[in-house]
Amino acid sequence: MVAGTACGGLLAEHVTRTRMTLAWWIALLTAVWSVYTADHLLDAFRNRQPLVAYRHLFHHRHARLLLPTLVFTVTAGLVAACGLHPPVRWFGVVLSVAVVAYLASAQGVLFSSIPKEPAAGLLYAAGIWGGPLLMAPSVSAPAILAACLHAFAAVLNLVMLGCFEAEVDRLEGSRSLGLSLGPDRVRQWTLVGSVAGFVSALALAALAPAEDGIVFFVLAAQVGTPAAMLLGAHWFRRRERYRLLGDSVFLLGALPRLLA
Repeated sequence: MVAGTACGGLLAEHVTRTRMTLAWWIALLTAVWSVYTADHLLDAFRNRQPLVAYRHLFHHRHARLLLPTLVFTVTAGLVAACGLHPPVRWFGVVLSVAVVAYLASAQGVLFSSIPKEPAAGLLYAAGIWGGPLLMAPSVSAPAILAACLHAFAAVLNLVMLGCFEAEVDRLEGSRSLGLSLGPDRVRQWTLVGSVAGFVSALALAALAPAEDGIVFFVLAAQVGTPAAMLLGAHWFRRRERYRLLGDSVFLLGALPRLLA
């Protein structure tokens, strides 16, 4: 998750033609790890049902180590955020409020009707792209389109995970689109959205300036992966391969920077 975020940050820097400060990188990566860890810790200790998902079992077993690490990581992120440029810092404040609302919603405390996966995916993408877009010399159409496709890929990935884990979510009493709308319907929507996004990204790769073409090829791979995994669900379900590939595909975000 954190490695994929770092590669997403490199992608955002490449497209926006900017370079973010060390403080931004520290704030971004600590925020993503903190939200991911806090979300799973809350899930692990909220459930009165026996834990089934390995990630929840892991966080429950290692809570004594994870809790102080979480406090330290949040503190480090807050200290780093003090060194951000004012527009980026204020954007971070707004995003932090939204994240707290998301965590409360995920636990059914507030806004429990808001779908968990789209909210998480959009917040993830906003954290990566907000700073580079604000600090860019000028905001181009390719940058906006790339940010939207990256957000769409993040949402599709989370919804795809929910399709694979609908039964686990049901046993643990967790919320997901697959449970609320039906796994078959959500699977169909994810397939259609993934294929449509894949084709759109390829078309943009053909139309974009040469330096941005590879960006949209990378985004095509990220948006198209959920469809590929759902079509090969029998194989990807083994040993939770869908999670490994679902996270790994976001590492491709570093390619445009490496090949520039």
